[in-house]
Amino acid sequence: MLWDVFYWLKRTPWDTGLTPPEVRDVAARRFPKAGRALDIGCGTGTNVVYLAQRDFSVTGIDVSRRAIAVARRRAKEAGVTCDLRVGDVTRLPQALAAEPFDFALDIGCFHTLSAEGRRRYAAGLCRNVTRGGIYLLYAFCPRETTGRTAGVSADEVGSLFADGFLVRAVKTGQDTGSGRASAWYTLERV
Repeated sequence: MLWDVFYWLKRTPWDTGLTPPEVRDVAARRFPKAGRALDIGCGTGTNVVYLAQRDFSVTGIDVSRRAIAVARRRAKEAGVTCDLRVGDVTRLPQALAAEPFDFALDIGCFHTLSAEGRRRYAAGLCRNVTRGGIYLLYAFCPRETTGRTAGVSADEVGSLFADGFLVRAVKTGQDTGSGRASAWYTLERV
């Protein structure tokens, strides 16, 4: 699988090993008593471990077996318990856990998916987040590259998640690693 190759070769500039301040802020401000969290496209588990250390019950899912193996090792070394799964984020199980999640996050996974994959992802996420729950999404903004558009627009995010979420905030900026235009989206499950 392509993503496994990136992790084996350690060509993963997106895997900084740092939890972004936006994640730390939402976790602290919105969840003073922790809760259940889902990290979609969790990679090597940086944010899974961070949330587990703050008493969240965390599930991480990623398509890369190699990334999940590293995430499991990272969690063990940190002394935290979490549920780490290899899986296709466009086919989120109807019940990832016994109860829906209070907080879901995605840092850079959603914008890599096809249009159909994004539709399936949004529907699966809606089934797995509790009403009033928060979904934090980090994605590159659209740009033309090699004859196709890569990234996701605010309108597309609003449209794809309209059946279950309200967009509460959009913070645009520039990715520090690539220099690309990007945005943080905060959505609330309704």
